[in-house]
Amino acid sequence: MANLDSVTARDWTGADFRIHETSMSTTTSTSTSSSSTSSTSSTSTSTSTSTSSTTSATTAWTTTGSMSVARYSYAASVLSNGKVLVAGGYTGSVILNSAELYDSSTGNWTRTGIMNVVRKLPKASILSNGKVLVTGGYTGSVHLNSAELYDSSTGNWTRTGNMSVARYAHTQLVLSDGKVLVTGGLSDSGYLNSAELYDSSTGSWTTTGSMSVVRYGHKASVLLNGKVLVTGGYTGSVYLNSAELYDPSTRNWTATGSMSVARYSYAASVLSNGKVLVTGGNVGSVSLNSAELYDPSTGNWTAIGNMSVARDTHSASILSNGKVLVAGGNTGSVSLNSAELYDPSTGNWTRTGNMSVARDSHTACILSNGKVLVVGGNNDGVTLSSAEFY
Repeated sequence: MANLDSVTARDWTGADFRIHETSMSTTTSTSTSSSSTSSTSSTSTSTSTSTSSTTSATTAWTTTGSMSVARYSYAASVLSNGKVLVAGGYTGSVILNSAELYDSSTGNWTRTGIMNVVRKLPKASILSNGKVLVTGGYTGSVHLNSAELYDSSTGNWTRTGNMSVARYAHTQLVLSDGKVLVTGGLSDSGYLNSAELYDSSTGSWTTTGSMSVVRYGHKASVLLNGKVLVTGGYTGSVYLNSAELYDPSTRNWTATGSMSVARYSYAASVLSNGKVLVTGGNVGSVSLNSAELYDPSTGNWTAIGNMSVARDTHSASILSNGKVLVAGGNTGSVSLNSAELYDPSTGNWTRTGNMSVARDSHTACILSNGKVLVVGGNNDGVTLSSAEFY
């Protein structure tokens, strides 16, 4: 079936994973060489104010070079030099520490330095100094509290301070002050509501206020006012529709309006108007086609038109024209190649061209030329190395 989550909202959007996959038996693989030096088809039960969805005949996808290793549940980042870094992940049987770079000028991938630890479902963020911070994940036997930094100028990874607790399926994003906030996830001891901050100037972590509820497979978005909106997820027994706000100035959390539907393995996007769009997801085995908008000025959610297809573990990318491209995913038990566009100015969905291959649990990165690069993922149990751009 399916299987990922965030770096910075502007660079990366990707799919999550299905709960029944977290107990998959795995083996680990530690790469030792590198080209550079290294140290279910059902729809939402929620109602919507509109169900407008039209079809476009445009075929807008172009295939490009494939990764050297098929993978999903990895981290992806757009570097300051425009290249795309993918690191770690899972082949379907092996957890990886390898990393590679995509060069959009050539359409080719090259291997780069390997991480110090194999990581499935790590998180990655671009720091203000251009380095990439990768945290947490799973080795196949233990959850990780370790973190490491990738330097694109050398292609090497170096260890940095450990988080206070091991985390897997957490969220990670960069705040306006440059600190990195991680929230929730799963550790060896259970589901987490804790949060902590990474300071790149010291390489150390500091605990901050805890969320009101444990969350796993949730989403976090930086709002235009600098606060962080955390939504949905799973507690280990209950799927959540609740949401809460983190204020970096006070380091406290406050409750805000709840989504109309509980969601897990969905996508969240901050629109240019400051509202947050959430799309799809699942509640157990039921995939959702519903979408809704959060208005930070009121703290309320409004249901909008449904997508044409129920989907979870999909990607959502904000295009230069302000529209949101939703691609792929899984609908119950089938991987999808379909894609559609949400237009915030009309509130409508429009079908666009299909990807060359069905994929879920992939990533989608916005390149410096405005194109969206979709990479890897899962196709009904087959792990993918292929890539294409929209």
